[in-house]
Amino acid sequence: MSARYSLVGVRKATTAPQEAFIAKTTEVLSADDRVLAAYLVGGFAVGMGDAFSDVDLQIIVAKEAAEDLAESWIELIHRIAPTVWIQPFGIAPGAVRRTGAGGLCITPEWMHFDVVFRAEGEIDAHTVVGMVPLFDKAGLLPGEPVPRPDRRTEPFYPEVTVNFFLYMVGNVVSAIGRDEPVPASNGVIMMRDIGLVGLLLAEQGWATTREHNAGNPFPFTKRLRRYLTDEQNALLGSLPPLSPTIDSAIDGYVALIEIFLPRARRLAEASGGAFPEAYARAGISYFERSVGARITV
Repeated sequence: MSARYSLVGVRKATTAPQEAFIAKTTEVLSADDRVLAAYLVGGFAVGMGDAFSDVDLQIIVAKEAAEDLAESWIELIHRIAPTVWIQPFGIAPGAVRRTGAGGLCITPEWMHFDVVFRAEGEIDAHTVVGMVPLFDKAGLLPGEPVPRPDRRTEPFYPEVTVNFFLYMVGNVVSAIGRDEPVPASNGVIMMRDIGLVGLLLAEQGWATTREHNAGNPFPFTKRLRRYLTDEQNALLGSLPPLSPTIDSAIDGYVALIEIFLPRARRLAEASGGAFPEAYARAGISYFERSVGARITV
């Protein structure tokens, strides 16, 4: 952790605010005749919740109350906790006065909770994995918590990730050639976070650290360290510091390429994948002759 700052708030942080919120949620919602059941998903449902985790709340309401709650759910949420920001799901940022069937909520103490309202019959909660029931008035939920299946597999060759990385090897030359240091440094970040991290996760059998990854190309969210080995974490930490200069970007590209390619080849061989050697050679050759760098792989 940082040596320059005390991190006093981080070091004192606990899950007490989330636990108090969950208890208050259960109390308020179970007393509301319109609400039939509620359960948790996300980190606090699968044993990974910590002081920096949000609370993911799913609420099932009676069919006859669904239309009313589509308009008044924010008032119900404010009976549980005050908020400084609510972003209804499916609504463009800034349209905070519109309502819908739930949204992202932030309290004055910056506790983040997500809430989703569903009408009775809209979902069969018995099919939900990674959930913890809070209360159930109508027999809609499993009687006990349902663990999340292990998403880890055997190591695999991440073809899409490798192809993306190799494309970027040649494509980043355009930012360098146009003397665009900020886009060039952004390319280093993309190649690290989508390419190298994706490869390292695949070496461990993880497709992603995300519980829900649809539509998001980044393989990890705010949690990564526990999914990688000590060697992999040290490797990421060994990458050269990045600043918005062309030289810094090129240093970053060279380091990433020299790390990525041997590991991708080994993983392809070990898992039966087909590494595209011609594609890799073309990109490396173009990069080398364009920027005057020498890639050793």
